[in-house]
Amino acid sequence: MLFVVLSNSKNGTCKERVARRIQWKNPEGTNLIAEYWLTTEYPNVIQIVETDNVQLLLNAIAEWDDVFDISIYPAITGEVGMINAQEMMKNL
Repeated sequence: MLFVVLSNSKNGTCKERVARRIQWKNPEGTNLIAEYWLTTEYPNVIQIVETDNVQLLLNAIAEWDDVFDISIYPAITGEVGMINAQEMMKNL
């Protein structure tokens, strides 16, 4: 299952967060599809993560809770969304 993870910094300096991120490894059982560091006020970081175990993402939130406010949203690809939309239109 795909998840979109939105993170907004709350404590510490950028230097501290970056140093920590360099050392941090994604939990085994998760696949980081993409990660974007933004220059916007919110969110600061967007990640696309694939996992069958959402608990792994919740554990990761706990590890980063001191420096980021993190929200997780289940997602599907645009391709899957289009297939679902076509099926939906057949039933209307």
